[in-house]
Amino acid sequence: MRKKGIVLLIIVMTQILTGCWSRVEVNDLSIVTATALDKIEGGKIRLTLQIAVPRMLGQVGSGGGGGGGRGSGGEKKSTVTVSENGETVLDAFRRLQEKLPRKLFFSHSRIIIIGEQLARDGVSPVLDFFSRYREARLHSYILFTKGEASDILNIPPKWEKISSEEIREEEKSHIGVSIYLVDFLDMLLTDGVEPIAALVEPKSTEVKKKSDSESGQSPPESEKSVVIAGAAVFRKDKLIGWMNGKEARGALWLRNELKQAVITVTIPEEMGNGKVSAKLLKGESKFKPILKNNKLIMKVEIRAQDDLYENSSKLDLNKPDAIKYVQKKLEEDIEKRIQIVLDKTQKQFKSDVFGFGTAVYRTYPKAWKKKFKDRWDQEFPELEVKIAAHVRVVRTGLTNKSITLEDKEFIK
Repeated sequence: MRKKGIVLLIIVMTQILTGCWSRVEVNDLSIVTATALDKIEGGKIRLTLQIAVPRMLGQVGSGGGGGGGRGSGGEKKSTVTVSENGETVLDAFRRLQEKLPRKLFFSHSRIIIIGEQLARDGVSPVLDFFSRYREARLHSYILFTKGEASDILNIPPKWEKISSEEIREEEKSHIGVSIYLVDFLDMLLTDGVEPIAALVEPKSTEVKKKSDSESGQSPPESEKSVVIAGAAVFRKDKLIGWMNGKEARGALWLRNELKQAVITVTIPEEMGNGKVSAKLLKGESKFKPILKNNKLIMKVEIRAQDDLYENSSKLDLNKPDAIKYVQKKLEEDIEKRIQIVLDKTQKQFKSDVFGFGTAVYRTYPKAWKKKFKDRWDQEFPELEVKIAAHVRVVRTGLTNKSITLEDKEFIK
């Protein structure tokens, strides 16, 4: 009996003692905060990693700045950027690891940026690595750029210690397209919808002066910030084109992903002249496919609630008729925005990034499998889409009166 007790004690102690056998100390890790991928000559992959410098991240106020990486005075960089080429992502990863004294650790990587050339050739081979590697974060944001992705990581941050954190915060604001890696992979594998993701570019945070425009000079890298400038549109796994910021927000309306928006409409002279600006409080879009007489029509219904924050027109917002008129103008503007992005995706890209095909499958599963699934890339460009926007102005700010106009000047 005593012998059995000793054996049991040894087994328990063995389990306790071996519980942390595979641990790796933080001091032995190179923590990756961002990843960039480019295709170079010969078809090889260039893997660029932004790695945190732990001793710099904890410093506050040293050198009179935020430790962001511009290196003014006594300020030092909070990250380093390293890169290596390889036949595959894993091959480049191995070559890069050979040059570093610490183990590369991907679990804190917040963003993945892919360059244009690699995106146009197809992203499936490189994304395969991130879908299999256990340290990769599927909730990293995926973004694309018109140049080389490595250049984006080399732009010093302005507002945060790490440039990847700036990009992540901008994605979290949902001002533009915001797509996680897992969502991008899901779009790749789902019938009836094509992938879309954010376009990221370096831009000056200041308005370009006339003298700068005439000289053709662009601001130095230290004066630029990385911004979400639009969207990358795909057909299957290949990039086929770009949307600008306005078009991308139109796509967000249709994808039911718009969280923030400001709509400005021009009031004609006979109705009071000037402009009215409204801020979106809540927006929702719904698709309703209708299959009748073997013809498919897609009805899109947009509902929005807005607050009016600016009125430089002579409209008297105390009057219900004036509010109704503004609502109608806002509805027309939304419908116009959506029609612009529809024309581009149907006629130029021929890519259903809105998920119309998925809506057809859910409503008419048998017809989808029999008629539409295998030729949706031909059906989508010819699909008739009817848009109907409904806007309700909830509030008109703290006052209905203009601060510059007298009562007699308002349009009654």
